[in-house]
Amino acid sequence: MYIIEFEKGVYHIEGKGDPARTLVLSNAKSFSDKQIAEFKLRNIIKTLKGFRAFENAKVRWRDEVSMKLTN
Repeated sequence: MYIIEFEKGVYHIEGKGDPARTLVLSNAKSFSDKQIAEFKLRNIIKTLKGFRAFENAKVRWRDEVSMKLTN
């Protein structure tokens, strides 16, 4: 599954916030399709443009069994 990482150790979740974030990897919102995750990330960045910059935000693969991140 794919997750959105805004900066090292900070992940996207559904909810309220600017954007909603968590420090707990297991709570991160999962996406089964990389293109959907990238689309969501682009929309978040576009919405926050001018308020907050996540210069290192990216979509990453999270192994479902080990819960470890790759790439």
